[in-house]
Amino acid sequence: MGVAHPPGEPGWLAPARLAMLLPVGDIAFRASLLSALSAALCALPLLWLGRAVGGDGGGGLLAVGLALLGFGARMQAHRAEVYAPVALLLVLALAAAVCWRGARASGAIGFLLGAAAGVHPLLAAAAAPAVLVARWLRSPFGLRDAAAGLGFGVAGFAVYGWLPLRAMANPSRAWGVPDSPSRFLDVLLGRTFAANFGGEGAWLDNVLVVAERHALSGLGVAVLLAGAAWVLRREDSDAAPRRALAVAAPLWVVGNALTILPQNKAFGSNPDVLGYLFVGTLAVAPLAALGVARLRSSAVGTSIERLAPALVATGWIGLGVVALDGVRASRSGNELPRTFATSLGYGLPPGTLLMTSGNNTAFLWTHLQGVERRRADLVVVHRVLLGHEHERRRLAPDLSRLGVDWRPELRANPAPLLAGIPAAIEARAAERPSMGSVLTPHGLVWQTSGPPESDALRELRTETLSRLADSGDDEAVAVASWALEFLPRSAP
Repeated sequence: MGVAHPPGEPGWLAPARLAMLLPVGDIAFRASLLSALSAALCALPLLWLGRAVGGDGGGGLLAVGLALLGFGARMQAHRAEVYAPVALLLVLALAAAVCWRGARASGAIGFLLGAAAGVHPLLAAAAAPAVLVARWLRSPFGLRDAAAGLGFGVAGFAVYGWLPLRAMANPSRAWGVPDSPSRFLDVLLGRTFAANFGGEGAWLDNVLVVAERHALSGLGVAVLLAGAAWVLRREDSDAAPRRALAVAAPLWVVGNALTILPQNKAFGSNPDVLGYLFVGTLAVAPLAALGVARLRSSAVGTSIERLAPALVATGWIGLGVVALDGVRASRSGNELPRTFATSLGYGLPPGTLLMTSGNNTAFLWTHLQGVERRRADLVVVHRVLLGHEHERRRLAPDLSRLGVDWRPELRANPAPLLAGIPAAIEARAAERPSMGSVLTPHGLVWQTSGPPESDALRELRTETLSRLADSGDDEAVAVASWALEFLPRSAP
């Protein structure tokens, strides 16, 4: 119940915490149930949109089937992440813009966009132009609509009041400690955190990644079907909903893509990138369903639309199986992270300062110490978090006891600054030459002082790295690769 990494995500943390109180599975599985429920509930606004632009229930059902089966819902439905909940809020806002009129539509849009911004401000900001354009095209827009949208938007966004309250109550658990206006804006805008994800990615490379992922997710097929709907268009008595969605959908997709292109984490296997793209594909599904209906009625295609009920039933059953069997939703069957972290800390005396390197190890130890209460006797310092105020407050008493000053130099070259105290460092291959000769191997870490490495530690290192290398998990294989080049061999 603290503050997550920027942008803080209070609109996800609160319902996720409630889900974690369910007496079933581990906490990752319980949080994943929130994602499964959100992904399944996306069926409702997709159904409404499909009916609004297609004119009957069949088009709506097919839109649901296309979206839930073809656009990444399965992955996001079993992740303890924000993408399925924010997708639900945003597609609900789009449905309100297309299917409703007047102040009721404006108020609903404002509240849903505000609530979505409380979950993921960037994705909400990217979708807002499409939603607002759809609302403007659907029916007249006046001062009353603006007042309703703004008022309810502020109400939905008010969930961000959670951040300063939690920061004042427990600053060591509040990323960025947003208890002042400047630090609040820093967390909300991710100004310091953004360096982790921006500035290194090549735009052209990222465009290719987005295009490839969208092609595999089904968006390419959906766009072709939507194009068929436009080519085979015909005059209807009420074409306003269809026109509103037809204009909004490209804005939605382009805006979504622009959230990914500047980032350096745009690579095809990144599940977060797939989460962004899952949100980006949903607006096209109803138009794709309309394209199928037009093709069927034009004697160009077949009656694919008749398969819609079976597709929807399969989608719901699939989401239920994913949520309940727990194979992907629960991390309890994946012992690789725990094995790796256990090997890092194995044999370290109580009170040792363990300095980790890299996000993945930081996440592991945050969970193992903070949730599972493992090796609470170690003082774990994450170099990737050095400079963050909440980490300084969390570690200040322990570092003071050890006589260690909190300073940026610890990130670049910690070995000389830790010499003479019980400390162990997880280092990467490129760092070893700069750390001098004060380090001695100790399994998967290097000690600043201590006895020579034992046979048991060498054997544990060999066994752990072998399991990582043979696991088939991309990140585990990458860790094993640099470690096998960097760390001592098991044989003396």
